[in-house]
Amino acid sequence: MKQAVSKIFIFAESNKHRNIMHLDELKCHATDLVRLLPRQMLARLAKSTEVDRYAKELQGERLFNLLLYGLIRCKRLSQRKLEKVFESRAFCTLFDYSLGERVSHSSISERLSKVNVEFFRKAYEVFYDKLHSLYTPREIERKLLVRVDSTLVAETCNKLKKGFTVGKRPVGKDACRQRRQVKYTMGYEGFAAKLAEVLDEPAYLSEDVALPKAIDGMIKKDPEHSNLYVFDRGLSSLRAYDSMTGQHARFVGRIKTNRSMETVRVLEIPEADKCAPEKLVLDEDKVVHLREGGSRKFGTEEYRVITAHFKEPRDTTRPQNKGKAKRVENRICFITNDMELPAKEVAEIYRRRWDIEVFFRFLKQELSFSHFLSVNENGLQVILYMTLITAMLVMIYKRENKLGYSMAVFTLDLEMEDYAMGLASEMAAGNRGTPHGSQKGKHKRLEANGLTP
Repeated sequence: MKQAVSKIFIFAESNKHRNIMHLDELKCHATDLVRLLPRQMLARLAKSTEVDRYAKELQGERLFNLLLYGLIRCKRLSQRKLEKVFESRAFCTLFDYSLGERVSHSSISERLSKVNVEFFRKAYEVFYDKLHSLYTPREIERKLLVRVDSTLVAETCNKLKKGFTVGKRPVGKDACRQRRQVKYTMGYEGFAAKLAEVLDEPAYLSEDVALPKAIDGMIKKDPEHSNLYVFDRGLSSLRAYDSMTGQHARFVGRIKTNRSMETVRVLEIPEADKCAPEKLVLDEDKVVHLREGGSRKFGTEEYRVITAHFKEPRDTTRPQNKGKAKRVENRICFITNDMELPAKEVAEIYRRRWDIEVFFRFLKQELSFSHFLSVNENGLQVILYMTLITAMLVMIYKRENKLGYSMAVFTLDLEMEDYAMGLASEMAAGNRGTPHGSQKGKHKRLEANGLTP
């Protein structure tokens, strides 16, 4: 299997060709992705986590397949849509379930609120490790750059069990309309999320609290300290910088241009390196001591601050609608604790931080991540892990076939439907004497399609 699927992971460096293809011109097909689904692993995890204890209708593996198929097939996925997906001939045929079974949306809601999250978390980790083992050394080297950021998702009704509010609290008749939000914090390495967390406590509204928590979790899983973490200026706490440096973790970030600092020494920037990406010109590279806000003393740790300006001046007129529009500046200050990286490379690394913003947009626009499929904490975590597993499959399909995000999901949906119809035709033609739900018929169909029963 490893040899058959290894070609899928030879990813193109660029994604400029986004022309629409015919299905027979695709290099990676839905059947390749179906074969990647670890059926035996899911069975082992279901046993070890006891996810099926007291489950009458939706066992762990079936719920896994239902959410995976629903996320690919449906825009704005809901529990009522999952109910219809569960009854569909395509879903039953593709995953080899008996036709005629029913499940209500209320049963799906209850199952999401009580199912063991460990089953889905471990499934994600095993699947991530399985794909990571197929990378080439060069690809693994590119995955060491971890973009860390958060995104907020707000509810559309007052049913979210936990969460925090942003802005002023409404009073009077509008008090009951206060919308709660949940923060998802992730570490993205260019293909998938190394770590993802659901944060619903008000303290995590600050990035100085949310991002260090995620980074600490990734540092513990990286004993060789090979990762390099890149984040926006939302993380500006000197305590967080010192914590990462004390754990021998490298980072690149951005700080405010008026940040108080004490210059220790100035480093030379080669003339050839002064022209940085994104039409920037590097002005200064210096080693400094920083001071935490409210403190009079500078810290003892040394950091590099690289100052740059835009070649073409930008309009810096202060916006009138404060809070809704960010102030534009002509200068940028990068910060890092890596004293060996060239200044130009630091600027290039920070530019690649934007990849996680594109990843968040993909999750929200194409995989129903912009709203809540479940409104309790347990269900939120289940949907998070299932969304990330689905995203990994779509990313494989997208990169191998050189498609855009939207077209990759759309084409994969078409292929999965065609694949299910083909299986149904084969069963009707060659297995009429075998009951649909029998073990003998099930094994025969799985072997015919390259799957291990």
